[in-house]
Amino acid sequence: MTGSGKTTFISKLTGKNLKIGHNLESCTQDIEVIDTKLGDYTVHMIDTPGFSDTHRSDTKILETIAEYLAVAYSKDIRLSGIIYLHPISDNRVTHQSIKNLKMFQKLTGTDNVKSVVLVTSMWDKVSVEEGVRREQELQAKFWHILIACGAQLSRHNGSTESAKNIASMLIHNKPFYAQLQEEIGKNNKALKDTAAGMEVMAELSRIKEQHRAELEDMQKMMLQTSTQQNEATAAALKQHYQQMLRDMEKIRAEEKRMNEGAVRTLNDRIASLENRPSCAVM
Repeated sequence: MTGSGKTTFISKLTGKNLKIGHNLESCTQDIEVIDTKLGDYTVHMIDTPGFSDTHRSDTKILETIAEYLAVAYSKDIRLSGIIYLHPISDNRVTHQSIKNLKMFQKLTGTDNVKSVVLVTSMWDKVSVEEGVRREQELQAKFWHILIACGAQLSRHNGSTESAKNIASMLIHNKPFYAQLQEEIGKNNKALKDTAAGMEVMAELSRIKEQHRAELEDMQKMMLQTSTQQNEATAAALKQHYQQMLRDMEKIRAEEKRMNEGAVRTLNDRIASLENRPSCAVM
């Protein structure tokens, strides 16, 4: 998720500021790759945008990740592992956290979970006792399926040594394609028809239904309020109602975006990236 410490983790690991280092990476906004040495290996760390961002929709973020993975698939670039970061400082697991975990599973694929490390971050923001309690809850209630499928566990204490130890857990893995890569690259699926895309569409549908019910309730409240007797209340209700209408339009726009993306093939995605200024896929 956004704010879980992904970029900070990579900075600790590499000792560098994140800069776009390859033409492939510069073709996709918000995807950065930085190289570093880890023992005898050159490691390419991919920093992705996080879901549940306050400024960008999950649809846009998924598109960004999908386009990078599509180009990577076309160049036979595979992953050696995926690090999933969760801030232990979060005092409860929210709907957003659960939603993002589902998205992560759909994007990665069950067969690749054994190449995942579930990492808790920001241990300096909680007491050891409280951190351990939250960690046990994560493992028992939310990560148990991933653990059963072979995911490894680790803690990141914020140090360079800790980051290197976690990354070292992945470097000997057999390279693989993420499920989203295969769905788009191998099977040429539209983004909305991928497992991750369907998760986004289901969430959009859920929010739309929630907004529809809220709008109906708000309409009833507005009808029951006498504008002459309660002008301030009526004005507040109207303002809130207008904001809810705008929110509903945003959801409809996101659905339209996903549906329009259905006509884009893998070659379309690659061509759109290659045609951007200064983009030359390696």
